[in-house]
Amino acid sequence: MSSNAPLPSVLYETMFPAELEERLRDCPILYIPLGSLEWHSAHLPFGVDSMKAQAICEQVAIRFGGIVAPAIPWGGMHGSWRLGTHPGLSSETRVAFYREVFEGFFEVGFRVFVVVSGHWTSKQTQSARQALNELKMTRPIASVVTFDGADPYDGFDDHPDLAMDHAGERETSIFLHLFPDLVKLDRLSAFDLSDLPGEECHLTNSGIQGRDPVEHATAEKGQRHMERIVRLIGERAVEALAVWKRT
Repeated sequence: MSSNAPLPSVLYETMFPAELEERLRDCPILYIPLGSLEWHSAHLPFGVDSMKAQAICEQVAIRFGGIVAPAIPWGGMHGSWRLGTHPGLSSETRVAFYREVFEGFFEVGFRVFVVVSGHWTSKQTQSARQALNELKMTRPIASVVTFDGADPYDGFDDHPDLAMDHAGERETSIFLHLFPDLVKLDRLSAFDLSDLPGEECHLTNSGIQGRDPVEHATAEKGQRHMERIVRLIGERAVEALAVWKRT
């Protein structure tokens, strides 16, 4: 492919039937980005979790094959500190909703489901895993469920480039790399950031958990995170495809 050639479309919603059928036939992997509509302090938009998960999935699909579903922002409801409760779904509704979404994509022809959550709560990944396990009882599929970084529960092994926080140095760096126009660091001037890194984001004045993004966030750090996580998720997806082919 020429360096000037346009990248292939990997987004389900922008594909046409002929292209979807061809790509699906070659690689029946579906990437499902999960996120939230959550307050990420004053300098980042509400859709951080969904947007970074989708961007990661797009890059994985371009490099390793497969198609990316529209991001799902519906995790669990909980308080978002300064701005009340962010919208979400109960656990029972999440599992039922995810299961029906996954089953619908199975009927389209997908056989490997790679769920990538940018919203770091096991409540969301557990719901996705339960829905996939229920689908596996009646459908021949393989699956991967992970966060978009290092985490002992549902992520990858510890590595400096894979660490994550909440609207701090790490998450802001990823957004500086992916969506620099959507990072408004000057808006943090109204906050006292002396309580960072903080044990939990809901306990800090700014809603940030992590190192001060004004001082420490850079697009280069975000790029390193993206490069490593795209490779790791892609390798997991290829392994899952091999598992499915053996069934």
